[in-house]
Amino acid sequence: MQSPSEDQDEDTSWAGMADKIWEVHKFGGTSVANADCYLKAASIVEEQLGIVDDGDSDNSNCASYSVDEDVPNSEKHLAVVVSAMGGKPKVTDLLLSAVKAAAERDDDGMNAALKLVLDKHSVCLDALNLEDDDNTGSSNSRSTDSSNSSSNKTSQRLKQVITSDMSDIRDILKTVSLMKWQASRISELVSGYGELWSAQIVSALLEAR
Repeated sequence: MQSPSEDQDEDTSWAGMADKIWEVHKFGGTSVANADCYLKAASIVEEQLGIVDDGDSDNSNCASYSVDEDVPNSEKHLAVVVSAMGGKPKVTDLLLSAVKAAAERDDDGMNAALKLVLDKHSVCLDALNLEDDDNTGSSNSRSTDSSNSSSNKTSQRLKQVITSDMSDIRDILKTVSLMKWQASRISELVSGYGELWSAQIVSALLEAR
């Protein structure tokens, strides 16, 4: 089976799990390069689920995407796979360069790469401005003071997740620096965080919409 390229978007259908039709949508890095692209990807997923008609975002910087209209929405299950944030520079490339810099004991290079990763996600999450579901909860939830309201935003929560993960990555890179060894497994582990963050952003966006 031919594997898709990093930035190529695909949708594939097959029967499985009690003869249900599963459709898998793969959004490459270019399709999740910024906030507008995430919104477009979410609209495509919603369209396939029959929630909305068309995507409300048409950003030329996002990859084009074709959908399969042969299978009725009510007869299929949808799975979504996302790459790490693309654009220039790509998150995956930045994380890999941080591992390389750590192996070379280039602290400035490592810190610069990790800062770009954090800044890229922060800008995206600020633009999406995702509100937590708690905002629609009980009166007790709504009565919290303004100083706590910002912490209830999903965007802020995801920022905290990424910041915490960054701390873990730095601990990993300390070991890389001490050993001066850029092991392939370490590179895979560190670069894999990008996909995890991207998946959490898409999930939170769909829940918020």
